[in-house]
Amino acid sequence: MADTSYREAFQIFDQDNDGMVSPAELKKMMQHLGNPLNDQETSDILKEAGCPQLDYAAFCKLLGVNVKSSREAEADEEMHHAFKLFDRDGDGVITSKEMTEALRGFGVQLTDREVDQLIGEATLSNSRSVSFDIFKRVMSANRSS
Repeated sequence: MADTSYREAFQIFDQDNDGMVSPAELKKMMQHLGNPLNDQETSDILKEAGCPQLDYAAFCKLLGVNVKSSREAEADEEMHHAFKLFDRDGDGVITSKEMTEALRGFGVQLTDREVDQLIGEATLSNSRSVSFDIFKRVMSANRSS
């Protein structure tokens, strides 16, 4: 994932734009991502980061930005997890509706036309859905940029 992608992710978590991800913001976004945290888990994450709130550097450290993994199986598992955040009905494709709903959960509002354009650019076609293979190709291309 490119540094700008981490910055964008941080900005999504930092709902009040104060440059810090508070425990409440962390819990709220993890809930939106389908991985709710209880107070103890939130506390443990912040303890691991070594701070009461996450600044950008701590956020990146938790995500392992500076840690390179050579295990393709682990990367593939992470990719499948990310795909499932969008493929809400679990049918193996991300539809325009699922894309819209997932992005809305991340605080990103796009029109139907913008979502169609996004999917069109990813699939290089007029398709209205994204398969895992296409998702992986697009996300892998973004990681290397």
